Amino acid sequence: MNTLKLFGLYLLLWVVISGGRIALFPLLFILLMSFLTPYVFTLEYRHISVKAALKLCFWFLLYSLKGGVQVALFALRPKLRLEPFVYRHSVKSDNAFSVAMLANLYSLMPGTVSMGYNQGVLSLHILDRSLFDPALIQRLEAYAIEAFEGGTVS
Repeated sequence: MNTLKLFGLYLLLWVVISGGRIALFPLLFILLMSFLTPYVFTLEYRHISVKAALKLCFWFLLYSLKGGVQVALFALRPKLRLEPFVYRHSVKSDNAFSVAMLANLYSLMPGTVSMGYNQGVLSLHILDRSLFDPALIQRLEAYAIEAFEGGTVS
């Protein structure tokens, strides 16, 4: 993405956030960030499928709602009996962009936080064993690979 496109994108974002107020300092900052962004953020992505990304978003929202209800029910219990644990997931992708997106998606799931990534293994902290579903973790990874790398989900 070239500097002019980034400037337009950042300016549009600023206009939305600020309610249409444009001043000199934000404009200078936006211009500076437009030049620096390509040097600071170097994650490369090979392919993004809009159709697969929309499918991922729909699926993610559905399971986030379901997980959110489960976590809320845990919080309403008189005696909170949780069995937290760390799950180490071997990631099938070596693409840095896909792995970063996958880690962020896992962290957004209710009761789950990505703790770290090392040598193809993503560590996830799960709030309670009853929330854990390895098939769900693998399905989310498959959808992310389809969305961000153009792979297929089996």
